[in-house]
Amino acid sequence: MYSFLERTSAYVSLFRGMSRVSSAARCWRQATSARHAAAWRRAAAPAPRDLTAALRADAQRQVEWLTTVLKSETPLAELVRLYTDALLSLDPSPTKIMLANFKLCQTPAQGMALLTEIKGDIDELISCIRAVIDTPRTNKETLSPALMRELGRTVYAPLRELMPKYTEIQTQLFLANLNEQQLRQEDLLEHSKALLSVAERCEGWLSAAYSRARQIAGNAAMPFYSPAVEELTSAILSLISAHSRRIETNFLAAVTARKSTGVLSESFPAALALESAAAELLRVLASRQQIEKEEEGHKPEHPLLDLQSHLLEGESRKMAESRELASVAGLQRTREQLRGLARAILRNPVDVQLDTIPQLPVWHNNDALSTDLPDFALSPQEYITEIGQYLMTLPQHLEMHLPEKQAPWQFLSEVCTHTCEVYAEKILNIRNMDALGTKRCLTDIVYLSSVVEDLGTSVTPALKNLEKSLRAATPSQ
Repeated sequence: MYSFLERTSAYVSLFRGMSRVSSAARCWRQATSARHAAAWRRAAAPAPRDLTAALRADAQRQVEWLTTVLKSETPLAELVRLYTDALLSLDPSPTKIMLANFKLCQTPAQGMALLTEIKGDIDELISCIRAVIDTPRTNKETLSPALMRELGRTVYAPLRELMPKYTEIQTQLFLANLNEQQLRQEDLLEHSKALLSVAERCEGWLSAAYSRARQIAGNAAMPFYSPAVEELTSAILSLISAHSRRIETNFLAAVTARKSTGVLSESFPAALALESAAAELLRVLASRQQIEKEEEGHKPEHPLLDLQSHLLEGESRKMAESRELASVAGLQRTREQLRGLARAILRNPVDVQLDTIPQLPVWHNNDALSTDLPDFALSPQEYITEIGQYLMTLPQHLEMHLPEKQAPWQFLSEVCTHTCEVYAEKILNIRNMDALGTKRCLTDIVYLSSVVEDLGTSVTPALKNLEKSLRAATPSQ
């Protein structure tokens, strides 16, 4: 060590005597870097923490050299250049060593642990460097951003090279959560409940993954974390869409076979639970986006901690500013489709009866003598009583399938509104309705209006206007 110092001192003194200050500084950096590189090569298993320990032990001596021997006016800048040169001179490079170590990882968990360890080693090195350059001094110089950025990109080079691997292993960890037996169930409702459980647990998965991403990549995490979230969301969306098709197929088969549909069918609660799964996943994603946006907004306190500058290139920087997931739009569409499917299933018994209205023979060709029947002699017809009875059973049956926070009145209101609107449309399309047919229709309207109001909803304007028109056409009423 003594001969090294003497040789370096001699060269530095020579350059100083020739007023070649920059050459003296370059000679000093090359000599010091060569010494660290030689120690690195001699190590049985060179590791970043060994370099950190060497730089920490050497720091004070280098500061003394800069101030007493080199007489540098910018000692901190020279020290930063030294650290940059020292890292670049290492052979094999830390990046090559870390890539080799990563290839030895047999599971995603091991890979994630290695990335976390690498970041920890870099943090120690950064702390060592900051302890030197941040120490208060008289007439302390200001380090240029370009100089700090060059050092930062050199220090973080191993992590920058491995961050795409982070996306791969985080995706694998996410998707492993979907390999559970519950998601292979044949029962429609239980399968929907399993997907709802997945959506609910996503919040925990995303929270833990984001915290780990921030621990590894700081404010540069999003371009590497978001693609993994997109893969998870797309995978869940695919599962929801596939199950939605199963439910729809089951419903259509039941309709074709004239089997029981509606609120008591197996397809209705399954569609309802699956819609809740899509809605919950959308809520979780929106909540996480807000939380992550707030955390990303905090500016690093030191240039060496600004990992966006040290880990990201141009395109990745743009990704860091964008948090939109492409799968969210698909998830929103699927949720709306499920919403429509659930309501179509719920309304189906009503629609079946409403579809019979135009074919009923009671609207015309009635016996002329029957026209004089008093109103009390007429009763609601079977099709409308079937509808009324079904509507009246909805509250108690809906409560079995709806969560506490989702009251059945919204479904009731939608079904009642649909019934009134479609009923009015069907009646208006009947041609040549005779007087008795009109009386029967008015009796049915009164019955339907009574049921709708008893359920706490309102008769639609279309049905009210139809009743007024029919009464105007039958003055005897």
